[in-house]
Amino acid sequence: LPSADTEKPDSLRLRAESAEACKSHNGKADNSQTVSMNRLASLPIDRRRGTKDKKSNNWIVIVAVTISLTLAVIYLAAVVLALPGGVEEIDDVKAIASIFRVDFPPSYPVVTRRDPSVPKLSRDALDMCGRALWHTLETTTIVLPQGETFIHTGDIDDLWLRDSAAQIHPVLVPWFNGGALVSTDERLERIVSGLIKRTSLYIRHDPYANAFRIDDSYVFSEEQKRMGRHDLISTWNFELDSACYFFRMLFFFYQAVPDSPVLREDRVREAVEIMVDLWISEQDHERDAFPDGPLFDCQNCGRPYRYPSLPREGKGSPTARTGMVWTGFRPSDDESEYGYLVPANMFAVVALRYIVELAPILWKYKGVAALAMKAEKLALEIDEGIKKHGIVAHPVYGPIYAYEVDGLGGNLLMDDANVPSLMSIPYLGYDYDPEIYANTRAFILSDENPTYQKGKHRMTGEIEGYGSPHMSAAVKRNIWPMSLAVQGLTTQDTNEKVRLIEKLVKASAGTGWMHESFDANNPQKFTRSWFCWADSLYAELVMSVTDECPNQMHDKYRVMSWRDPEKVKGGVYSSDT
Repeated sequence: LPSADTEKPDSLRLRAESAEACKSHNGKADNSQTVSMNRLASLPIDRRRGTKDKKSNNWIVIVAVTISLTLAVIYLAAVVLALPGGVEEIDDVKAIASIFRVDFPPSYPVVTRRDPSVPKLSRDALDMCGRALWHTLETTTIVLPQGETFIHTGDIDDLWLRDSAAQIHPVLVPWFNGGALVSTDERLERIVSGLIKRTSLYIRHDPYANAFRIDDSYVFSEEQKRMGRHDLISTWNFELDSACYFFRMLFFFYQAVPDSPVLREDRVREAVEIMVDLWISEQDHERDAFPDGPLFDCQNCGRPYRYPSLPREGKGSPTARTGMVWTGFRPSDDESEYGYLVPANMFAVVALRYIVELAPILWKYKGVAALAMKAEKLALEIDEGIKKHGIVAHPVYGPIYAYEVDGLGGNLLMDDANVPSLMSIPYLGYDYDPEIYANTRAFILSDENPTYQKGKHRMTGEIEGYGSPHMSAAVKRNIWPMSLAVQGLTTQDTNEKVRLIEKLVKASAGTGWMHESFDANNPQKFTRSWFCWADSLYAELVMSVTDECPNQMHDKYRVMSWRDPEKVKGGVYSSDT
């Protein structure tokens, strides 16, 4: 990652503002706990590969899935072509959206905000929720001129497409009298719409990159340039889930602020078109497919994606076409071993259907029907690939979803705490098989999962959960708070949710914040004291349980840095309305 000694004033200003905000609100970040974005370790070979070359013998199911999806594509095309005006008409796209409409609000998390039967949360849990909810705004948010917003991760002062969208997600959930917090606060609306604009700019700049800088003042070394980094690009890891989060942010923001002009801007539509075309190309990664056209004019565009640290001279491990989208890296920023990350592809199915529904509403132009058709066809192909290749017979738990597959019979049976994960499948909104997910969940929370850990400490008592290979070098037996939060967000058992919330409070080791990971036997040994993605997931979990968070009297927010000359009035939760 870039260092401060070669930066120019704008970047130094960002670091100074972030450090000051963190110092006043969070205590100074411990740099020794900041982790590298490079992969730190691998799981033992004998545990990470799972079962290789095992395929389900239930051919009846496979044939039935294939036939049903083929008929769906034929029906979809027939509906569009039969409508007056051909495929370029807006009404045609609405017909597509009506066939494959997504549920809103999502089924998970189960929301019990006003259910008197839910056990009461401790004062510590509620206070932590109020702090965690606004941690992103108070310590990582910079409102820029020209209607843009920059949100960095915390102790790393770059913007990750995934993290930034996840960090502001709690203000988009529709749990407040049928609306979202962003619906009642013009300042929050300005912040989120600004993030949408900034994210669109970054995707247009380079759609394969996953993390970006606030300006181009950093001087990259030749080795960093070899890794695809230049001007605004902090890291050039192609991570499928990055754009999934962007699509989800668009959809939830539209539900909250349907008349927002930002959603209708050309730059937003172009960012969507870019990612859909890129995903289609990466279905054929093995054959060196890459997207082209006038929107793909970036410095790294116009050739197949290659990253120096991946096998086969940057191409990655061998794969066969499955219908799923290839990804070079996981949401942990670790390299993918088998090419097709199953939970990320599940998220992509949902994200594409967000676009199918949004397209005829937001972008009334010649070609919008073609965009919707491409998005839905891609969603169907990915879904078919998941059902054909993403389910593996486990000797103990029966059929379960694999974490990664290659289409050649290889698979990886584990889960990683970073979302999208297998645990998060219901939270993502994917239409999963309940029995297979139940088997998968049981596998994840067992010793069969190589990232599962049990521990005990005076601060937490007995604790169990799972972590990530990403932190195994720094904390060998690591549990990630976000895995516990997602476990709560995907259960129907309110008692389990409350238990997990209180366990998360104890696992914070008295710091008052969520961390990236902690030692199963010592929560005081943790990584990243300033990690806002985990804070936001915790706040979302608590808010799904009780209406006591946020508290209008006590849980107020202040934006870290407002550089836009145009000021916007805040709502009831703003400390300076």
